[in-house]
Amino acid sequence: METQLPLRILEAVRLLHRLGYRGLRILPGLNASGTAWRIVIFNVTEWNADDEFGAAFEASESCLYSTAADNIFNDSVQFPVDVSHVEVAEAVLEAMPSLQRRSLAETGNSDYVGWYAQLMSQVHQLSDLPVAYADWYDPPDGWELGTDMNCERLFPKPPHYTPDVPSSDSRGGSDEHYVLGLCEEVAGAPCVKQKTFDWLVGLPSKKTGSRRPLPVDGYWEKLRLVVEYHEKQHSEPVPFFDNKVTASGLLRGEQRKIHDQRKADLIPAQGLSLLVIDYRAFEHRKGKIVRVPNQDRLVIGKMIEDVLR
Repeated sequence: METQLPLRILEAVRLLHRLGYRGLRILPGLNASGTAWRIVIFNVTEWNADDEFGAAFEASESCLYSTAADNIFNDSVQFPVDVSHVEVAEAVLEAMPSLQRRSLAETGNSDYVGWYAQLMSQVHQLSDLPVAYADWYDPPDGWELGTDMNCERLFPKPPHYTPDVPSSDSRGGSDEHYVLGLCEEVAGAPCVKQKTFDWLVGLPSKKTGSRRPLPVDGYWEKLRLVVEYHEKQHSEPVPFFDNKVTASGLLRGEQRKIHDQRKADLIPAQGLSLLVIDYRAFEHRKGKIVRVPNQDRLVIGKMIEDVLR
């Protein structure tokens, strides 16, 4: 029996929207060979405006699935063949602990929730699965309904996310926000989040040659201190995410390494102190920090003291 899990996943997101978890978004696509449909579920509070798809591939909390994995969800959850969308919804909530019930006004995601309901009115069977991208092809003017990428059935693209709150607060539930908050406590001053510099830019686009600024996670001007928080994808391969080709023509994992090295070289060259805080410096589980603020604050305090000597 062909797995029905893709449909249950899509239905689970609709259910969670109805239950108040309105920040959820999806990004479905095809793998490099076109033989497997895949999807990432992420929280819009982690939206990155510098990426066409909100940088869903780099979200600190997400759920992944590929039809190549049959009934294995998020790399570890083995579902039965007759899994229900309720069971999938429960697995999503367990994997994304920072996800909270929020009003549509709080998420800034109200247009998307309505759009998603309309999308799901068109998805009834596996031949209707939505496709936002493929590694070799992007559907023009919308999402393809069906995995053969013939563009005979297109659905309008989702509303672009424009946060109603400043970008510095847009990842309030993430480990990055948590770590930067502790850094601010230790430093005794707020930082500028997602600060950009004219001299710190990424690889050129293969099509246009343009280079986008590489924002740093936190910047304290008086201390001349830059803090970068590195989640799991900075130290371990995540093939589901890393194997997507970026605008530079490189795989996302390769591009991330180059951009990380560029920061490591250029930031100190400008006379700034660079502190890279890896999630493994703290107690962690499945790539997420197990938050113990008093203990974590001491760890960060020692790091900042050392780098500013």
